[in-house]
Amino acid sequence: MARKGFSLFCAACMLAVAVPGMAAPQYHPEVAAHRGASGYLPEHTLETKALAYAMGVDYIEQDVIMTKDKKLMVMHDVYIDTTTDVAKRFPDRKRKDGRYYACDFTADEIRSLRVSERFNPKTGEAVFPKRFPLKTSIEYRVPFLEEEFQQVQGLNKSTGNSIGVYVEVKEPDFFEKQGLPILKDTIDMLTRYGYNSPDSNAILQIFDYDAVKKARELGWKGPLAMLVEADGQGHKDDAAVHAWLQTDEGLKELAKYATIYAPDFELLAVPSKDGKSYVKSDLGDRARKAGMKLHTWTFRVDSLPKGFKDVDEVMDFCFKDLKLDGMFSDFPDVVVNYLKENKLR
Repeated sequence: MARKGFSLFCAACMLAVAVPGMAAPQYHPEVAAHRGASGYLPEHTLETKALAYAMGVDYIEQDVIMTKDKKLMVMHDVYIDTTTDVAKRFPDRKRKDGRYYACDFTADEIRSLRVSERFNPKTGEAVFPKRFPLKTSIEYRVPFLEEEFQQVQGLNKSTGNSIGVYVEVKEPDFFEKQGLPILKDTIDMLTRYGYNSPDSNAILQIFDYDAVKKARELGWKGPLAMLVEADGQGHKDDAAVHAWLQTDEGLKELAKYATIYAPDFELLAVPSKDGKSYVKSDLGDRARKAGMKLHTWTFRVDSLPKGFKDVDEVMDFCFKDLKLDGMFSDFPDVVVNYLKENKLR
């Protein structure tokens, strides 16, 4: 989900009405593994998802792209040149902008690529230099969405746990303009694997407001998250829509479709007057008032938000000040351990 900086997923529980003689509902924040345990192994590989599962998360994230032959695969970008060797394997397949797009390749072609730690395609340098080595002889591959579902459900069966999936449809407007029905096919596959119900332990997330509405029209019955950031999407000029989604009017309209409001962390923690720290904005409280839970993204140990001196300060702000219910993290074990230590898990 998250595309920059501070990748936090946090979900805020709705406040229940107090009933005399009944204990107040306990606060149990959830943890979502952002692209798997991507702080430790290359993102969106089956291996990093298995590691995340073993860390005891609540959800594992799948970013969904669609190939030229209409197959659903799991990668973070519409581009495939930031985590694979596509430029080496298919040097003549880039577009005029110099980038390699998932929709220009078949699933077999993408499957033939080797996945590595994320890097800058212009420089070849690792985005996070202290993480897993960029160059190894290990043949990590891009997984199909179906494989991810099978792995999570298989591990649930073999371990007795009940870990969920958190599925993001990447840039649906972009793919659909290429003639690829990514939103419908993703919902169809979620349905086929038993995930299309309010209590099926699956969440659908989208950055596109029109697609959020369309998801309901296509029959999505489960939790639905609207991802919000100041600049809008990468391939759709909708910054004005995302600004509107931060207003009371926008929140009220959004709540007719979405059950979860998921803004960039920087919209929830705004710079203090001296610029040296952060203060809580009222956006999260207004989203709850509109009737939605609150999530945010993305927490990274190796890329803390400006103004926070250490991990504990970030965690305290999220779970004691913002009262978020969960967190997307590249380092999900760090969040799980914090919650355990603070008796929130």
